[in-house]
Amino acid sequence: MKNLIIYLTFIPWYLYFQSACKNALKDLNKNKITKTWIKKNFMNIFHFDNLILFAIFTFFSKNYPNANQIWLVEILLFTVINLFLYLNRFYDKNNSKDKLEIKDISIALIILLLTLIPIVFYVSTRNYLVTYYVLFGYSFFNYVIVFISKLIYELLIKIIRRK
Repeated sequence: MKNLIIYLTFIPWYLYFQSACKNALKDLNKNKITKTWIKKNFMNIFHFDNLILFAIFTFFSKNYPNANQIWLVEILLFTVINLFLYLNRFYDKNNSKDKLEIKDISIALIILLLTLIPIVFYVSTRNYLVTYYVLFGYSFFNYVIVFISKLIYELLIKIIRRK
C-alpha cells in the first residue's frame, strides 16, 4: 500500500514538471541562448521561490527522521508542494502562450526518457526520499534538462542526416 501511495505522488510532480518543461521549451524555441539572455532571464529560468518549498521539505525530512509518521508527512508534503507548484503555473505571468511545434514532440520524448531515470531508481531501490530530492532537482533545473534534451535531439538529427 505504501508503494502505491508513493507511485501516486509522482503524478503531481509529473504534471508540474511537464508544464514547466513545456514552457521552457517554448521559451527556448523563441530565444537564442546567450549570456545576456541568461542574465536577463535568470529569475525566470531558476524559480528561487521553489527553493523555499524544497527547503521546508528538507527541514522536515532531515530534522525529524525518527518521527512515527515522518514517511506520511514527507509523502504528503511532496505531493502538496508539487500540486501547489502546478496550480501556480496557471497564474505565472511568464507562462508562454505559444503552441508547440512538431519537432518539439521528439524533444518531449527525450525529456520523458530523462524523467524515467528517477522513477527507475525508485523502482530498483525503493528509496523514496532520495527519489523525491532528485525530482525536486529536476523541477528546479527544468530549463537545463530541456536545453540538454534539445542538444541531444539536434545531435541525433545530425547523425541521422550523415547516414
